[in-house]
Amino acid sequence: MDRRHGGLLLAALACLVGLGLWIGEIDLGMEESITAPQPPAAPGNVPTGKP
Repeated sequence: MDRRHGGLLLAALACLVGLGLWIGEIDLGMEESITAPQPPAAPGNVPTGKP
C-alpha cells in the first residue's frame, strides 16, 4: 500500500468516525426531545379530529 492509499484510508476512516458521531448526536437529541416533559394541554386546545 503506497502513501496515496494510506491517505485515502485515513480520510475514509475519519469520515466514518464523523458520521458515527453525527448519528449519535442526532440519536441523543431525539431521545432528549422524546423524554422531555410536555406541558399539559388546556381543555379548549385538545384536538378532536373533527373540523
